[in-house]
Amino acid sequence: MYPYLIDTNIFQLPSYAVFMWLGAIAFIFVLIWIVEKREKTDRKTVNRILIIAAIGAIALYAFAFFFNSLFHSLEEGELVLGGITWLGGVLGAFPLTVFLLHKFCPRIKGNALFYFNLLVPAIALGHAFGRIGCFLAGCCYGKPTNSFLGVQFPFLNEKVYPTQLFEAVFEFAFFGVCIGFYKKLREHFLEGYLFGYGAFRFLLEFMRGDDRGGLGIFLSPSQVICLLMFIAGVLLILYRKGLIFKTLNKKAARRKESEYSDAISSKHD
Repeated sequence: MYPYLIDTNIFQLPSYAVFMWLGAIAFIFVLIWIVEKREKTDRKTVNRILIIAAIGAIALYAFAFFFNSLFHSLEEGELVLGGITWLGGVLGAFPLTVFLLHKFCPRIKGNALFYFNLLVPAIALGHAFGRIGCFLAGCCYGKPTNSFLGVQFPFLNEKVYPTQLFEAVFEFAFFGVCIGFYKKLREHFLEGYLFGYGAFRFLLEFMRGDDRGGLGIFLSPSQVICLLMFIAGVLLILYRKGLIFKTLNKKAARRKESEYSDAISSKHD
């Protein structure tokens, strides 16, 4: 649509890059606000979380590139490199980030899943800006439509659904709900994302019109990953209820009790 915000003979400023950076900045500010201001986490731990989040972002891009290349290679029957897929990045980067939080943040060791859970609203907000960048760049578009929702991209012969904007609206709304009901939802951001975004994206895939890659089945690769997200959400609920990974669950519960006791003690000092 508008691939460059500035396009002169001397300088070009890609729209996608601008909104990716806006998303990254929004992610950092929200992460600090939630983890440090709302949860009263110490500065040293916050800095470690920021570093791990940066590593997670790099991993997300790497996994997104890998899985997109894999899906298109399977579809074409030959090696195809290039592009990224958000859900492919999520598939690899989310568990890796939880592991790094557990391994390299001593103050939250055993409770890393909860702290990763706190990052989810920031992730959704950052992704929302990224999807606006997709719209301006003209990628990730939908199927042709004659409805009033249709948008004409310069490189297409007919109007298509602006699926990028649909996704951005969902992500902004998800972020708004998380922040608006923070106290009630703070321990359930992750399963909310796994189920909510997973269901939304699964349905949105039926409207996508760009090349999605293939697995040789009736579902798109992204829809298969959405099903994996549903499974992960169910496992997470079972874990929180203490029905699976019981030892890990008990350790996390003791860690929370310890943090609560430390917080009470500091107030009385």
